[in-house]
Amino acid sequence: MTEIAYRPLATDTHGLNEEMQWARIIAAGRPAQGMALILIQKLCAVFHEFEPAWRAGALNEGKLDFFRRRLAARARRVLATMAMNDLSHIDGVAQLEALLRTIESVQSMEELANLAEEIHAVDHRLTDALEKS
Repeated sequence: MTEIAYRPLATDTHGLNEEMQWARIIAAGRPAQGMALILIQKLCAVFHEFEPAWRAGALNEGKLDFFRRRLAARARRVLATMAMNDLSHIDGVAQLEALLRTIESVQSMEELANLAEEIHAVDHRLTDALEKS
């Protein structure tokens, strides 16, 4: 394995492993995988910001259509980028496609917030597959 000149901020094992994996993917110099990684992380981040904001009462149920469209657009962007760059075959794409259908069909903000961990799990699956591709 190539040594990477990167000093991670994470101190826990999970975060450290994630950061180092991202650094390896970006350092590999494969633009399609690097861009896919960035978009996957943006999708995961938006869910990890949405979910606690909902739980804290900072969002209202009346904005469901807005958030459903925004979050679905992020997932579609990941899938479109992967398709345009011949990455649709990798592990996790089918799961993200299924999650996109779920995002588009949720009936409440609670259901949308409850998808955060599933998105995170798909993020890991896709990222692992990107590193291997």
